[in-house]
Amino acid sequence: MLAISKQNGFTLIELVMVIVILAILGVVALPKFLNLRFDSKAATLETIGGAMREGLHLVYSEAALQNKTNGNSEIDYLGTQLPVYQGYPAVDGSDSFQQLNTQVQAWLDIDSVALPSIIANNDAAPFFVDKSTALNRIYIFFSDDLADKSVFFDCHVLYTNQENGNGPSVTVKTSDC
Repeated sequence: MLAISKQNGFTLIELVMVIVILAILGVVALPKFLNLRFDSKAATLETIGGAMREGLHLVYSEAALQNKTNGNSEIDYLGTQLPVYQGYPAVDGSDSFQQLNTQVQAWLDIDSVALPSIIANNDAAPFFVDKSTALNRIYIFFSDDLADKSVFFDCHVLYTNQENGNGPSVTVKTSDC
């Protein structure tokens, strides 16, 4: 009696079909993955913006406790001398990057570094603090966006001093994330 041996394995057609199916899944999944990265960065910036807004209320409360809610002043906030205007953090564009970063860390509690530090070591922190000296604004960017950072790069949180008695503003821009 002849014994017929049965071979185990895949045929060429089966292997080609598996490769085709994997390619189709890759084409469908890749754009969704890229959108998740954008969504993740945008959600993180929204969270920082919300934390910044809540931090403003805490700073104002501390300024009220120290009776410094009128005009320019300075309060001791969590061990940091924090300049305030009308009880809210006051950005002075002439302050050094490190001074602004220290002030932001006091009322925002964020893992950030000042702009010159991030240039020296891109892995120093997940975020860096930048400023507009002329406009007295603070920007918070992702450290991995350092090369893309410019006036028109919209992937940051922006803090602006009080203007015309309207109170400070926090703006989150995510269109370039």
